[in-house]
Amino acid sequence: MSGSQISAVTSRRQPHAAEPNSGAPLARVVYRSRAVRSVSPPELHELTAFSQARNSRESITGLMLYDDSNFFQWLEGPPQGVDRVMRSIRNDKRHTDIDILSQRSAASRTFGDWSMKLATPGPNSITWQRDVIEPPREIVEDLRARPKAAPALLIKLSPSSRRSAAPDNMVADQIAQLPLQHKTAAILKRVMLSSVIPKLATGHGLQVTPAPLLPANPRASELAELLIAADQAAAAELIKELQAAHGPFVNFYATLFEPAARQLGDLWSDDTCSEFDVTLGLCRLQTAIRLLSADTLRPLPSRLPQPIVLIAPEPGELHRLGAALDSDVLWNAGWSPHCEYPTDDKTLQDLVSSTWFDVLDLSLSAAFRREHWLPRIAETIAHAREASRNPALMVVVGGRVFLEEKSAATTVGADLATKTALHVDRSIKESLRLAARPVSASGNM
Repeated sequence: MSGSQISAVTSRRQPHAAEPNSGAPLARVVYRSRAVRSVSPPELHELTAFSQARNSRESITGLMLYDDSNFFQWLEGPPQGVDRVMRSIRNDKRHTDIDILSQRSAASRTFGDWSMKLATPGPNSITWQRDVIEPPREIVEDLRARPKAAPALLIKLSPSSRRSAAPDNMVADQIAQLPLQHKTAAILKRVMLSSVIPKLATGHGLQVTPAPLLPANPRASELAELLIAADQAAAAELIKELQAAHGPFVNFYATLFEPAARQLGDLWSDDTCSEFDVTLGLCRLQTAIRLLSADTLRPLPSRLPQPIVLIAPEPGELHRLGAALDSDVLWNAGWSPHCEYPTDDKTLQDLVSSTWFDVLDLSLSAAFRREHWLPRIAETIAHAREASRNPALMVVVGGRVFLEEKSAATTVGADLATKTALHVDRSIKESLRLAARPVSASGNM
């Protein structure tokens, strides 16, 4: 391949430096191709030197990784410039089997510091270190084993990821020791947040007025990619940037955080990342939310009695983002929710039998559908009702499966399925009102 086709060197100057925040549209392409023959270090060096001028003229940034047999490249820049480079790439006879792994628009650059850089393992990087980086062995091995995961793997080599602090090893080790569910069925492709219509179980004959819908933020996918890239600092920076531009912060629960969680599940479904990556990404998202929401001014509690709510993930559910978001929303609304993380149904039954609760808020994963868990949560709800000190206990369920499967709440015997955490407070209040379940300050109905 010639330098006009595969770009691979760090620019000594940065003609595009002012562009990332200019608002101009960007295109992003990630592809894989197979080298027709082995490319020697001198040839790679020549290729990168020739490439620098072309990419600077086109304002193209990105990364190319060569693993001794395959090329993986991330290109980003003005759409017309990316198109011109891709036309050259397709016509080059030195590589074959071009496979486009990702092609989309982008709001900002991931490799904005590099007019291009080459990543190559071993001795190839010794003689001209300023122009190349040596990728971690595990990334190269993952690319060989899972080439379609290249978008998520290459982003781990971005400047921000390389500068960011190492992940919390203690949290990672703890998560790694927990059992993870295996894939059981193809996960449906992600759906945009369609409506916020809390659904009551058919047996109660209740209807709740739909809440107004806020559109998903178009940068939710970018946030998901940063989360699986282990770039917690960059993810937090993106959230702060969007908060400053769009506020109020609580609206991000429905427009950014929940869609990003579903995008993490979709990246796993597309075999772009592992289930461990998703779990760790959700933990990082939850941490960022906690840090940012700590600065949120809580309104004065209402003088009227608020429902007493127990918030808990379904026993055994590793993903706790849904429970955390519901808790934050109720707290910001002036409520005092009780948050617990029962390890089994018996622990949950002890909680509801020893303390009066108006509402039990149970959640499944915000990233995975978990449809095979529906019989399990149905059993949990039935046992909780039997054990509850409150004979009229209202059960609210949340999670991706309840967003995408309309009948799921009825199937598990819940009273209400929340499509988003954003309106969980008003949904609970309206449901209690329609069910004629008054709430008293003492908790006696």
